[in-house]
Amino acid sequence: MKQIIALLTALYTALAGASAADLGAAFDIIRKGKRIGFHAVNVEDTADGGTRVETRIEMQVKFGPVPVFRYQHVSTETWRDGRLQTVESRTDNNGKEEALNVRREGDSLIIDGTRYRGPGPGDAVPSSYWNKAIVSTRTLLDTQNGRLIDVTVEDLGQTPSPTGAPAEQHRLTGTVDLNLWYQGEHWVGADFVARGQALTYRLIDIGRQAQLFDRLNMTAGR
Repeated sequence: MKQIIALLTALYTALAGASAADLGAAFDIIRKGKRIGFHAVNVEDTADGGTRVETRIEMQVKFGPVPVFRYQHVSTETWRDGRLQTVESRTDNNGKEEALNVRREGDSLIIDGTRYRGPGPGDAVPSSYWNKAIVSTRTLLDTQNGRLIDVTVEDLGQTPSPTGAPAEQHRLTGTVDLNLWYQGEHWVGADFVARGQALTYRLIDIGRQAQLFDRLNMTAGR
């Protein structure tokens, strides 16, 4: 474990100051000590000077051999000059289909989601966690359904991340209770409670991820 922590710390340092395309990451999702899925983020610079972000989440919980909960989420964000331009997402939340489409109009976001339709603040930050701007915002945009979430952020300084490597911890509270860890601009861990269950995101890969989703080759509940 000490060797793993040392390697991760060295990797964080090497990636400091990297471009947006180096901010991709992949995490195992842990529940009660067992892996139930993954969360992967692929970040790419685009030819027109923007940034494209793809997120994929899969979870499956079983009771013995029988699946009792499934979750799949895919989303795409586009950014330009540090401002969110669009979001598109589709979610299968244990059989409940949810969707979101967002576009920018001037200083506002126009939101068309399962839980909310209407205007939103232009500085709202998507709940995809990869962007460290999330720890400076007062409004989260739920990328599953368009809900706008008021949050308060507390900076807790350097603490052990879920891998054990030191990172900056930030706690977001309000209608959420979420801990996020960053090393520089890189998202390296999370924990929160969902449906009454404590979930931990443990980093398994970080950096430039041109083929991240193909290389993961994972299925939830492995």
